Amino acid sequence: MSTATDAASDDPQRGNVPSCFVIGPIGDKYAERGTAKRDLYEESLRVYDEVVRAACHEHGLLPLRADAIADTGEITDQIHQRLQTDDIVIADVSAGNPNVMYELGYRNGTGKPVILIGESGKLPFDIAQLRTIRFRRTESSLHEARDQLSRVLSEGLARGFRSVTHVGVTPSRQEAAVGGDEGDEDDAPGVVDRLAHAEEQMESVVQDIEAMGEALVRMASVAEEYTPEMNEAAEAQAPASARLAVVGRFSKAVAEPASNLRSSSEAFSERMSVIETGMHALFDIVESLTPEERDEDSVHFLQQIIEMAENTREGATHIAEFGTVMKTVVGYSRLLRAPGRDVAVTVRMVTSVVPRIESLERRAKALLAASPTSSNVETEISPTPLTHLTAS
Repeated sequence: MSTATDAASDDPQRGNVPSCFVIGPIGDKYAERGTAKRDLYEESLRVYDEVVRAACHEHGLLPLRADAIADTGEITDQIHQRLQTDDIVIADVSAGNPNVMYELGYRNGTGKPVILIGESGKLPFDIAQLRTIRFRRTESSLHEARDQLSRVLSEGLARGFRSVTHVGVTPSRQEAAVGGDEGDEDDAPGVVDRLAHAEEQMESVVQDIEAMGEALVRMASVAEEYTPEMNEAAEAQAPASARLAVVGRFSKAVAEPASNLRSSSEAFSERMSVIETGMHALFDIVESLTPEERDEDSVHFLQQIIEMAENTREGATHIAEFGTVMKTVVGYSRLLRAPGRDVAVTVRMVTSVVPRIESLERRAKALLAASPTSSNVETEISPTPLTHLTAS
């Protein structure tokens, strides 16, 4: 893997070589190793080196990442200038990074070529519907993505590049059902492809819910362990210093699961914000099909949405109950305020998502009721850890 200094040596302004700007998640190379920002930097740089740079160099192109711009001045203005003027833009849309999505939308507004790449399973729906070179973070997959990108560059340089559809524009039902230009049929994902991707995204959401459940179970276990000791100290009218010592131990034990609970809820809320619009777009596609055209894959997708909504709603109830308990507990000592805030943030995060998920659930139920194959498909609903927890 090269360094950012190596990337900075790529000068797209040399000679008559087409200029190529690269946008994508960047992270922070100065963050401590093992942190999320440092991991993101390492991962994105690997994709840049092994896929983008390698493919570009095969054609004499000199790509440039935003963090390697050497010019003086306002970085945002320089990025806008590159997006507006560079001949080619390659966008890594993995995980739907907000800055990347904004920059991609800005570039699309110019009508100039954009080539999309992204990690399988981490593409927002609006992007997954566009032609995207997909990869997984394995050596063989990255090499395959490099070869695909090289072929796209070769064809584009020889025959001209085509612009992508504007991000965020949902095709009409007729367009979704019939498809686009005939030349795009081989590359454009079909309904089954989109349903498969939707299942991947929902699996990630379920993992977030399970992570919240595990954190809650751990917090409940800690509370169960320390409650007798705290009650005993109170009944014995022990000195405040002795009771404070017990509270301090409880606070220390509950801090980590409380922090994990908050992190999982934030990931859950963010993921739902990314995929919600795409799910409604996918509903539009399913709705454009006649009931007879809706196969078992479509029905299974709708049932998964309903299952996810049921688990989330019940989980939100348990989280709210636990939040009420924590409101009382934090009054004992300021030592408990940090985990109390983590739980309070989780309550807000999850309860704010519930109405949006219920909106998805209503559409799923309406479509499922009109699907004749729904009675032939059985879905085993496995409750998440959240559905087993009751606040005490």
